[in-house]
Amino acid sequence: MKRVALFCVMIFFLTSPSYSADDPMQRGMELYKKHHYEEAARMLHSYLSSVQPGKKSAMCLSLGMICFKNAELYRQLYQASLSVNLDYLKRLSAVKGKARSRFVKLYMGEAFLEAGNPRKAASCFREFIADKQISTKHKAIARVGLGLAHYREGKKQQALDLWSGIKMSAPEVLSELAAAYSTAGLTNRNPSVMCEKALASVKKAGQEPSIRILKNVIGVYARTGLIKKGLDLVRHADMKGFSYEEVLVKNKTIRFYDFALLNNLSMFYGKASLGYLKEAAADPKVKDAAHYYLGEAHALFGNIDQSIKVTDSFLSSSRMPRQYKDKATVRQAANRYQKGHKTEAINFLNNLSRQKAAPDLLAEVLFTCSRLHCECPETVAKAMALAESGEGKNLSSVNCALGTYYLWQKDYGKAVFYMEAGRDKSNKNRIEQNDPLTLTNLAEAYYRTKKFSEALEIYFEMSKHFPALRQIQVAMQGVYSMEQKSAGDVKVF
Repeated sequence: MKRVALFCVMIFFLTSPSYSADDPMQRGMELYKKHHYEEAARMLHSYLSSVQPGKKSAMCLSLGMICFKNAELYRQLYQASLSVNLDYLKRLSAVKGKARSRFVKLYMGEAFLEAGNPRKAASCFREFIADKQISTKHKAIARVGLGLAHYREGKKQQALDLWSGIKMSAPEVLSELAAAYSTAGLTNRNPSVMCEKALASVKKAGQEPSIRILKNVIGVYARTGLIKKGLDLVRHADMKGFSYEEVLVKNKTIRFYDFALLNNLSMFYGKASLGYLKEAAADPKVKDAAHYYLGEAHALFGNIDQSIKVTDSFLSSSRMPRQYKDKATVRQAANRYQKGHKTEAINFLNNLSRQKAAPDLLAEVLFTCSRLHCECPETVAKAMALAESGEGKNLSSVNCALGTYYLWQKDYGKAVFYMEAGRDKSNKNRIEQNDPLTLTNLAEAYYRTKKFSEALEIYFEMSKHFPALRQIQVAMQGVYSMEQKSAGDVKVF
């Protein structure tokens, strides 16, 4: 998926004035080309308020593109983290005796909530709350989670009664309750005000907000549209922190992490992307490019109807070259599929594969089929033939797309084969030369084939720029250690 990053940069420079080498816009886009999305977003956001009026729309376009890629990556990292952490927590919960963890049930409950299983989540929370040795604060956090499990099971009054009984003003409990109200859509409870109180309480005590507080506040800010406050908070936060450290026996310590952090970061950056792109779209000079990305951002983080509307506008009036319109057409087919017109959409995608499509367009169809979880054997056959022939200047995207398709199909051997063929051979794990989405997919395939060392090496490189994914490293190292019945020969750096 490196094709997307280069494609984005091309659009930016086609629609923007030229900039000097020391200009913030130029530096920001250089970071973006290297897939350093966090650094690029922080830098451009810091300059946005002082940018010249004539350049503001171009900077909003740039920020919208960067935030979109960041949101897309965090969404994929969240899915990877949830999968690995559920494996890890289930193994931890099976341990008996003095090495048994008391806190594993709290984090299993939160993981089951994230995975969409409120019944199992509720069972874990109840077991945790029943333990007499658990602190009052952590029991209150578990009661918030239990209430959310009830709410998602349709027991709304039971949830409200449970939440109303939580009187603690501890910042972590207050922010947890605010996040639950926000998730449930109870805006009349003023979750953003509750978050401000939690942050103020921590600041008054001369402390930094814990990762649990950060996770909750970022989620609330995303839902309420407080993007500037959120960006200021994220810019100064240490995202690699753990949620709780439990000492079990001598030389045995477990660190637990907040899984929802990655999801909330994805949601937050997705909302930020939509806001910036809408502002950019008001300027005729960058309207075409903004509409292209707005269609993509709405499809993944907004709503399909808006994506269809914006993409139709782009296709009917844009003066962008054909290759951009072709990719927008693939997205529109995906939108129709998600709106229930599945046969029509699949036929359209199959027709594209029958044509003499460029490698990047063929890859786009494959990536789309993978995302939609729909079979596209004709496209796969053509992509495989092209990959095996070795013909064409850019087969990297085709190989990566084939690997992603087989990952969805759970054919992990083929997934590894094609993604290894698609990544940069001399810089195999560096995000500067490889798209981080592909690296995340490859790490997942490695994990599923028990190539733990290879997966951890990928995450180590990525964590240099995305520290929040440390939660995946720790959980995977834990599974690796248990799998090997030893401490493992790869450490979390």
